[in-house]
Amino acid sequence: MSTNSSVPTLYYDGQFIDVLWDNFGNCVKWFEQYFGWKVKMQEDWKVDPRCLEGKMTQMDFGTWLITYLTNSKLPHHFVDRGTVESNIRLCFRTRNLESMHNTLSLDGIRVSPIYDGPKTRYVDIWATSEGIRLTLQEDLAVPINELLPSWIRVGVNNLEDSVKWYEQYMGMKVVEQDKNNHFVIMSLKLNHSEADSLWVIEQRPEGTFSGKVNDQVQPSCWIKEREDFFRYHQYLISSSIDTSEIGGFLTRGMVSFHFYDPDGNRFNVSSM
Repeated sequence: MSTNSSVPTLYYDGQFIDVLWDNFGNCVKWFEQYFGWKVKMQEDWKVDPRCLEGKMTQMDFGTWLITYLTNSKLPHHFVDRGTVESNIRLCFRTRNLESMHNTLSLDGIRVSPIYDGPKTRYVDIWATSEGIRLTLQEDLAVPINELLPSWIRVGVNNLEDSVKWYEQYMGMKVVEQDKNNHFVIMSLKLNHSEADSLWVIEQRPEGTFSGKVNDQVQPSCWIKEREDFFRYHQYLISSSIDTSEIGGFLTRGMVSFHFYDPDGNRFNVSSM
């Protein structure tokens, strides 16, 4: 539990990647080919009862590919396509950063130049034909040809204020502060594990877009008690935080909502 009694313990629970209905199978194959991921589970499941159809596939490291058809905009399950990039980067560690960069580039996949970031080198890639941005992170301790989960990088306008905001409204804890004040590493609990998830809150470059972005890649947190989930939703609203309506199955089943930090970074929360 956070030191703020109105904030329940948030457990990082993996990520949803929202893909187009007609491209769903191709996206699964892309991650099998380039990331070496395997399908753990597949089912026809609607994220919200208002959907006409739905599909979901679980792959490695708590990654769920989801797609759905609907005649109306849902309160929680939606993304903005063809617009600015999110300031949230979902990172995966690899020993073979340069070789992965070369392989993807030669296959015509959009990649950024390799660049220096918090503690190591990174490359942004735009996965599948939909251009879903993910980030590879160099880690020489990772076994060769393996890809492992890492932290989540969150770009903010004011580092000090943002750290206080995450402590107050999400219960994050400070783990490490960069001596040059470029970033702060924070933590949340990790679902189904005794370990913590790590979140790198970093000062974003000048000129970076500031505002709400509903990206296809959506890290998600879990609240174990359903009653706490609904109370937390009301607490965020009463605290004047930009918070969505609740989507999903309100009477019985999975429920979800999202909220935005002061820089427009989106955070998803779910419960059962």
